[in-house]
Amino acid sequence: MKNPTKPLRLRDFIKVKDCFFSIVGYDHSKGVKSFLRYVPSPRGDRILERTRYRKLLHDEAVKYSTERDLYYNEELGIFLVPHEDIQKVYKPENKIKELLEGKFTDEELRKIVEFFSGIPTEKMGVTGSRLIDLKSEESDVDFVMYGDFWFIGREKIRNGIESGKLAEPSQEMWDFIYTKRKVNIPFDIFLLHERRKYHRAVLGSTYFDLLYVRDYNELGKSIPEWRGKRLEKTTIKGELLDDSLTFDYPACFPLSKTKVRAILCFTHTYVGQAIKGEEIEARGYVEEIGGERYLVVGTSREVTDEYILSLDLIEKNSLTKEYILWKKSIGLE
Repeated sequence: MKNPTKPLRLRDFIKVKDCFFSIVGYDHSKGVKSFLRYVPSPRGDRILERTRYRKLLHDEAVKYSTERDLYYNEELGIFLVPHEDIQKVYKPENKIKELLEGKFTDEELRKIVEFFSGIPTEKMGVTGSRLIDLKSEESDVDFVMYGDFWFIGREKIRNGIESGKLAEPSQEMWDFIYTKRKVNIPFDIFLLHERRKYHRAVLGSTYFDLLYVRDYNELGKSIPEWRGKRLEKTTIKGELLDDSLTFDYPACFPLSKTKVRAILCFTHTYVGQAIKGEEIEARGYVEEIGGERYLVVGTSREVTDEYILSLDLIEKNSLTKEYILWKKSIGLE
């Protein structure tokens, strides 16, 4: 397939060999970084053009792909798809345009677009199953906002929760997220960090996420996306200098007075964990990338001793004792 008019971005989808992959990152010079999400299956519960599809969990996707030699790169833990193998590209922003043009109906999605009125609709998108017409009755809304408008959207969520127009996720939903993501920090500390991110909310009966993606004029930002030379596993502390890309992929946390240039986070669990000026603690692998050293968090799907935490937030909310006990329980104190 020829390259699309616009570059591939995080949270776009592609169709390859009748399977659907979600795009991971922005630099696709060595192949399209992605993850397998939906595959044709006779027992699938979703139907598109008379073909049944099923959604794959992480381990299922890896198993499915290794059995079929379907682009999985074990070293990187993601899929690398050759550009020429792409059948079709799906852009989240185009789906919103189609909604507003009346090309399909989705009242849950339309109400979320209306909630964010005042933000240009071309800076909104929807990803996941709704983007590729595979949503089920249980599908949430994976709502995308681009560039600086994401921060405006987050403030709208904060104000919406405070005014009662929106609700926070229920305790049941928080429990589900914590279990699904196999979070390794104590639940109370996880929830403390999550609640102040204001990137999850409920509108009426519809749960939605607000997901960050760079605008097209920001794609050249020099944040490493490819893994480097692994040096050592370590814990670092430092002051967060800039929080403008802490919800990106990889999330980037530049620090002051540390032996690394920044933390790079490859797991959604720890995006947005700290605010500029806060002292944070993180554990992961130091990697040398392009002559610079970074602390990489999320080096594999399941790790018990990699994390990013705001020490100031923990102390302010009197959870320091629980934090210390947790570190002792995993052998870090």
